[in-house]
Amino acid sequence: MTVNHNEYRLFEYNNNPSHGDKYILGDVVITEENGEEQIGVIIQCHGKDEYRTDQFGNTCADLIRLATDKEIHKIKPELFKTR
Repeated sequence: MTVNHNEYRLFEYNNNPSHGDKYILGDVVITEENGEEQIGVIIQCHGKDEYRTDQFGNTCADLIRLATDKEIHKIKPELFKTR
């Protein structure tokens, strides 16, 4: 799922995506930290598969994946309202 990233950022971030980055602005991703899953929206692309999300800050492609609709409904269902 991809949403309007502008609705989730607090600032105008500089974006420097690299050709071939795995994710784009607005992609809804999931990560697991300390046994807890978190859903975030990509709000900045640093390049070389490095990103900033609205919920868990800076991360890399190795630590996240696209969230499924089922995961989004379970953890952050309000994202479906902004689609």
